[in-house]
Amino acid sequence: MVGCRRSGTTLMMELLWYSYAFSGRGEHETSLLEPVPPGETLYLTKKPPDTTRIIPAFLRDSDTYLIAMLRDPRAVVASRHRNRPDVYFASFQRWRSYAAAIKRLTDHPRFAVIQFESLVSAPDAVQADIESWLPFLSRGRAFTEFPEGAAVPPLAEASLNGARPFDASRLDGWRTHLPRIRGQLEAHPDLTQSLIEFGYEADDAWTALLEGVAPYRQTYKETPPSPLRRWETNLRYRLKTRRYLRSRNLR
Repeated sequence: MVGCRRSGTTLMMELLWYSYAFSGRGEHETSLLEPVPPGETLYLTKKPPDTTRIIPAFLRDSDTYLIAMLRDPRAVVASRHRNRPDVYFASFQRWRSYAAAIKRLTDHPRFAVIQFESLVSAPDAVQADIESWLPFLSRGRAFTEFPEGAAVPPLAEASLNGARPFDASRLDGWRTHLPRIRGQLEAHPDLTQSLIEFGYEADDAWTALLEGVAPYRQTYKETPPSPLRRWETNLRYRLKTRRYLRSRNLR
């Protein structure tokens, strides 16, 4: 599972674990590039930061399937985490870079994009699409039964802000965070174009909601990494990718 933070990666992972017979799973966040425990035959993981880093490994490993979660960027930037309720947890800058990586793989047969909004408003249809794409999955329960009887790990439950039934009425929750949206739009004017490109809006008429709204700004997770930090991260992932491919005999 990949996708920007606050886009539904945790929800999708817990739904899959709840509904299908996987042999095992990673902890709350485990990179694709981490070794799979011996004996696993159908292993489930998720790691949002993998989104922009694992394309080389994914393309060379025919046993790997990726689901990318995509969500209205206004909802992403307006989302909070139970463990840090005083700040917004993701920026449009991050959403944009992850969306670009997702677009690169859109037509790949082992890659599927699932919109968070579709999952919440039509879970039966999304589950049917997943089963059509991955016929080797063996269904035990329907998505719509979640969270009844689910054993959701504490870290996942915190990320979900509590495991609860689907509620499509919450999809427009970003409208109660207009100062945050105004601040992000001023910092990233291309937000509106992304909304149009990904089908969330037909034009910029929605910005009328922001008239007279004072922008909210924060520093948490808003500053791009320094060149040195970016270089270190790139190097770390290159080395991880080499080890992963070597362990899979895919050099």
